[in-house]
Amino acid sequence: MKQLFLMLTVALFVASCSSDDDGGTNPPTNPPTDNTGNYFPLTVDDYWNYDVEYTDNNDSNNNSSSSDFLYVASETNGSFDLGVNTNDIANGAMNGILVNGTLERTESTLVLDGSISIPFPGFETSSIDFTDMVLYDLNAANNSQLASTSGSIDQNIDLGTDVIPVTINYTVSTTQINNNSSVSVGGTNYTGVSKARFKLNLNVIATILNPITNQPQNLNILGNQDVTVGTNYFVENIGLVKSETAINYQVDQTTIELLTLFGIDIPFPTSGSATNVQEMTDYMVAEE
Repeated sequence: MKQLFLMLTVALFVASCSSDDDGGTNPPTNPPTDNTGNYFPLTVDDYWNYDVEYTDNNDSNNNSSSSDFLYVASETNGSFDLGVNTNDIANGAMNGILVNGTLERTESTLVLDGSISIPFPGFETSSIDFTDMVLYDLNAANNSQLASTSGSIDQNIDLGTDVIPVTINYTVSTTQINNNSSVSVGGTNYTGVSKARFKLNLNVIATILNPITNQPQNLNILGNQDVTVGTNYFVENIGLVKSETAINYQVDQTTIELLTLFGIDIPFPTSGSATNVQEMTDYMVAEE
């Protein structure tokens, strides 16, 4: 069970607070609308190395240090596929998102078509597909939404002695926090940073047979929760220099009490909290 939460958090992306002071409390401002720049070089064989720190906020025995080798693997008609390590399994949460889709870059934006896994025990076989997810926009106002997609997935969840139907309602969204941010990575201070957020919000509803009334009853497994929030820092002519991802969930307490009353055990942790931070250590990109 310890490894389950670790593997799920690596599959995704979730944001802790940064040391810079340009966060989401600032009111939207409108920058010039003609900003251009290459904030994610995309030439085949470009690469970036990252140190990755995983912290389980509930159990330090799950903490780990690792590394990633991210590279541009191929290009087809202006769309780029990335690879990571030798087995395409990423340790960095954002790297895991980037390699599970295709990227397109314009003079001012980076756009991802891809999918993400659901960071909640019991739903690891489910994935959410999305298109045209803007990862940064150099001409967006501070704290403005860049893209959003919502939907629902119906599936069954195994609770050990019971299998119950659930509906997963989701929203994947991105926000441009600032286009003139700063960040320190490995002793190097970067300015003019494009700082953006990637977020997954979930609401999970289960339908059970109430043994008292003998009628179906809907229960909130998860209320509306931002289970994954990732903050990404892009630097011109370099790419993604840092990503901070936080994964958090809490099963509804009333639901826990009702399932216990009905004799239904929940065979996974009812809460989880972890952070995944990847920082670039070196890179090689072609001049474009």
